[in-house]
Amino acid sequence: MEIFQNASDDQIALMGCAAALLFSGGLMYVSYFVGQGRRSSESQPAIPLDQSRETQSDKSTRRAA
Repeated sequence: MEIFQNASDDQIALMGCAAALLFSGGLMYVSYFVGQGRRSSESQPAIPLDQSRETQSDKSTRRAA
C-alpha cells in the first residue's frame, strides 16, 4: 500500500470519502432491486389506498360557497 504512505492526510481523507460514496451508492443500487423483488412478490400495494374517498360523480355535484 505505497499509495497511502506517499499521500498526505487530506488525500487519504478524500480517498476515504470517495470509497464511502461508492459503497453507499452500491448499497442503494442493490437495495433498489431487493425492494422491487419484495414488492412484486406481495399482492398488496406499498401504500394502502383509502377506499372511503368520494367518487368522481360525488365531486361534480359539490360546489364551493
